[in-house]
Amino acid sequence: VPGYPFEHGGRNWSDKALVHFWSLCAEHGCPMPDPVTTELVGPLLLMTAAPSQHSAHLQAIAAGQASWDLVCLDLPSSPMRRLKALEQADWVLLIQNQAEGTSQIEILRPWPGLQANLPPTTTDLKTSLVLSLDAGEMLLKLHRDHQPIAAVWRNRALLKTLRTLSCEDPMGRENQRLCELEILQTAQETLCHRLIQSGARAKQLIVTQIAREIQIKSLQLRHEQLGYYALTEATPPGQNEPIGSINAPIDAHFMIEPITLISDFFMDQLETNTQQGL
Repeated sequence: VPGYPFEHGGRNWSDKALVHFWSLCAEHGCPMPDPVTTELVGPLLLMTAAPSQHSAHLQAIAAGQASWDLVCLDLPSSPMRRLKALEQADWVLLIQNQAEGTSQIEILRPWPGLQANLPPTTTDLKTSLVLSLDAGEMLLKLHRDHQPIAAVWRNRALLKTLRTLSCEDPMGRENQRLCELEILQTAQETLCHRLIQSGARAKQLIVTQIAREIQIKSLQLRHEQLGYYALTEATPPGQNEPIGSINAPIDAHFMIEPITLISDFFMDQLETNTQQGL
């Protein structure tokens, strides 16, 4: 993770260097790092009062040697929600929302009942390490100060795959929608470049939000493409099969919005910033 400090496994690159780096990665089809670990867990650890306390975790994240799951507890109003329900993780970032009292963020090892979608017990939580007793404030600070630059370029790989699956009719509705997304993606990349070069890092918030919208529309188009192919006769056999899986994970902030955690905090913040002309 080139943007992390030297002492935590990174290269301490500036935002300008990161923009250039991620754009080159997207241009040449290089794999992008897991956003959950690099853009959610890592920044949260760096935001704590003593980041050096988490140096081992940060080093492992920077080297791609640790996998993390995200679990949200909003008991008793809703069941436990996991981000990576089908994967094994080395560590868990646990966010507990309390209707009354504190909402906290903590890290711990996967507990015995996790695979059965059971919340941690009091015994399981004895070994946890609390990062914050104010989850809302910490997530707002994450959203304000750590907008992931790489998120803007993740959509490039997805759009390239959609292009290989698109119909050949240049006037077809599917192709027109894809062209619109490609134009919007190029515009967002250009805007991100200019914002970073001008030092307007705070406005990156808006760019990342539009990147999420591109992601949603791209995935909708992909589902429509796959549905169309499923109804089309394959001649020769295999002709209508997908070319390959789309390896373009969306940014960490958007990934947990379906869990209805961050969207509640972030959408209000986004509207406030927009009204203030940030």
